[in-house]
Amino acid sequence: MAKLSSTSMRKIDGLEEARRKWDHVKSLVEQAAGQNADLTVMKRIGRTTAEVGRALDGAGYGAISQSVAQLGMIVRRTTTNQAKIRTMRELVAAVRTAIDQAERALQKEALEAQQAQKAQQEQGTRGEGE
Repeated sequence: MAKLSSTSMRKIDGLEEARRKWDHVKSLVEQAAGQNADLTVMKRIGRTTAEVGRALDGAGYGAISQSVAQLGMIVRRTTTNQAKIRTMRELVAAVRTAIDQAERALQKEALEAQQAQKAQQEQGTRGEGE
C-alpha cells in the first residue's frame, strides 16, 4: 500500500472521528423527535455538534464544519419543535453525505498514490534490466 502523506492521515483521522460523533448526533436528533424529548437532549445535540465541528475544522474541512454549526444554531432557535426536527434531519443527511464524499475523495487519492508508486517501481525495475 502507498504511504499517505501526514495531511491525508490527519484528514482520515478527523473524518473517522467526525463520522463516529455524527452518528451520535443522528441518534440524538431522533431522540429529540420522540414524544418524551426534553431540553437536555437539545443541549447534548449542541455540545456534540460543536465537537464534530472541531474535528472537521482540524482535518481541514471548514465547509462541512459550517453545516454542522448550522445545526448547532438550529438547536437554540425559538421555533416549533417540529420545524427544528425537520431542519435538523435535513442537515444530518446533508452532512453525512458530505462526510461520505470526503472519505471517497481520500480513498481515491490513496489509490492514485498507490498506482503512481507501483508504476514508478515498475519503471525503475525496467530501467535496471536494460
